[in-house]
Amino acid sequence: MTPATREMIDKALALDAMEVTAKMLLAADAFMQADYARAVSLWQALLDANSPRVNRAQLVEAINMAMLLQNRKK
Repeated sequence: MTPATREMIDKALALDAMEVTAKMLLAADAFMQADYARAVSLWQALLDANSPRVNRAQLVEAINMAMLLQNRKK
């Protein structure tokens, strides 16, 4: 993630701490960097927020994949 992208995400989250797109971008970046615990944490926060903008089944699948990969790293 570029510094400019991160800056825009930070601005969006300053306006709305649970902004779905910003959180999804952070989670995807964490996943791609193999920071599976952070990705799971961000995705779980989105699930817990019960936003209608979230595809719950897709998030559960992403969480399960991240947890599987995290366990393989150990």
